Amino acid sequence: MVAVPAELARPAPPGGVGEMVDLVHEVMRSSLHRLHPTLAQEGVTMGQFWALHLVSSLEAASVSSVARGLGVSPPTACANVDQLEAAGLVTRERSARDRRAVVLSLTPRGRKVEARVWGQIGRLMSNAARELPPADIATTVRVFRAIQRRLASDATARAGAA
Repeated sequence: MVAVPAELARPAPPGGVGEMVDLVHEVMRSSLHRLHPTLAQEGVTMGQFWALHLVSSLEAASVSSVARGLGVSPPTACANVDQLEAAGLVTRERSARDRRAVVLSLTPRGRKVEARVWGQIGRLMSNAARELPPADIATTVRVFRAIQRRLASDATARAGAA
């Protein structure tokens, strides 16, 4: 199991789930650490990249939907979007359906930056998985799809209950 500093120690989930959680964390931490030079070259921070990705992924993205997606306050999301707009990566436009709403979208330059960063993520993961047996990769994909489906259905159920 991955070592956790005492101040961050937490009760482990039952069974091998605790080790899975620790390993997912370590894979993400290592991947994101290796991604920093690419982000610096593109002139964006990690938070700005995730905001850029959410604008790309959400239909009719708004500052509040980006804030919800990132799990940050609207002022924090607004600051990221302001910086992305100033860098020419995102535009704000009044919605044609509701003139009170402001819709965010990526500029052509923003789409290129997002594509280059995702390309680097893909290369990092491909290199790390290069010598793994294809069956192990297929199992990993199947397991993570199942976990993602369950997390998505839990989130949907909670949103419906609210």
